[in-house]
Amino acid sequence: MANETSKTTETAKNVVPPGKRGVRRVGQRPAGDTAAKGQPWTFPKHTLEEAIRVAKAIEEKNGGNPMRAEMLSRAVGFAQSKDWRFQDLLKAARMYGLVSGSGVAATVGLEKIGQDLVAPSSPQQRQTALRQAFHNVETFKKVDDFYRGKRIPEDEYFINTLTRDFGIPRDRADKFSEVFGANLQFLHSFDVSTETEPRPTVAEVEIGAAQPEGLARATRASKEPRVRQFLDICFVMMPFGPWYDRYYQDIYVPAIRDAGFEPVRADELFTTGSVVEQIWEQIEKSKVLLAELTDKNANVFYELGLAHAARKPVVFTAGRVEDVPFDLRHLRVIVYDIREPQWADKFKRLITDYLRNAAKDPGRSIPHPFRPQAVIPETS
Repeated sequence: MANETSKTTETAKNVVPPGKRGVRRVGQRPAGDTAAKGQPWTFPKHTLEEAIRVAKAIEEKNGGNPMRAEMLSRAVGFAQSKDWRFQDLLKAARMYGLVSGSGVAATVGLEKIGQDLVAPSSPQQRQTALRQAFHNVETFKKVDDFYRGKRIPEDEYFINTLTRDFGIPRDRADKFSEVFGANLQFLHSFDVSTETEPRPTVAEVEIGAAQPEGLARATRASKEPRVRQFLDICFVMMPFGPWYDRYYQDIYVPAIRDAGFEPVRADELFTTGSVVEQIWEQIEKSKVLLAELTDKNANVFYELGLAHAARKPVVFTAGRVEDVPFDLRHLRVIVYDIREPQWADKFKRLITDYLRNAAKDPGRSIPHPFRPQAVIPETS
């Protein structure tokens, strides 16, 4: 009887209450993260694009000078430096060679690769730094060299090669494939050559094929694919159509680039999956956004709602002030008139000026209920 009672007590300790199943505390590592126990990760869990956030925060928030980890964690969106998500991001930035310093109480400084990426003297210097950062991860370089001049095979064969030839644990091979492939696409968007050709995009595979309306809207290839120049993104929310497309190419793109941002529109997204998820991802990545409100397009207003929910600064443009919701007219709004002489040049200059000001003072471009609370800066 005593033994039965002991067993019952021990069993009770291991039973998870119904209300607690599937719940974990914020900052607690997911259960699957303990796979391949005892083996150190030989590649970063984050893409190069994500890791650059750490280097950019040091450059923008502290003038490129070393920062304490607790300050840096808040600068990239985490409440505490001991948050495992921040530590994983910091480790990724170190593995790419962008920064030095590790641990919760570390002082994190920019390395030369990181400096050349976030504050280059020329586009070529940034391109060189991107390639160096990618190859700074030894396993990425080895796989890149292995597929010299070839395109990455389909997932099953690629995963098998990673496991058999490069010693990547089976339960980490999918993550490697995801990060490696995303890095290739990121580098190629800057026209950085690598030994490996990235997999074809949805647009390249599905040209001419019938697609659902929503997917076609988000994967329509631009007539002249642009080489990316800037790290900071400006996501453009606007209707599609012959005149809007021409305005985008001839006015919006050069004006946004003059402001120091890389323009991205929904029809330039080339990945599979939910259209809304892709748009949300771009909104979260963007430093500023631009919304063309002419004709009160439903898709534009939906995306604008997502942008405000994400607490992102948005500059508005409209051909008529009546198309701007009354509650938003106190924010940064550019009303243009195509009947004015030289209207396009004036419009272009205003877009550039408003975007620069929105980046410097984002509060004036975000409705008050959505403005992030001010954080009192600490001295380093």
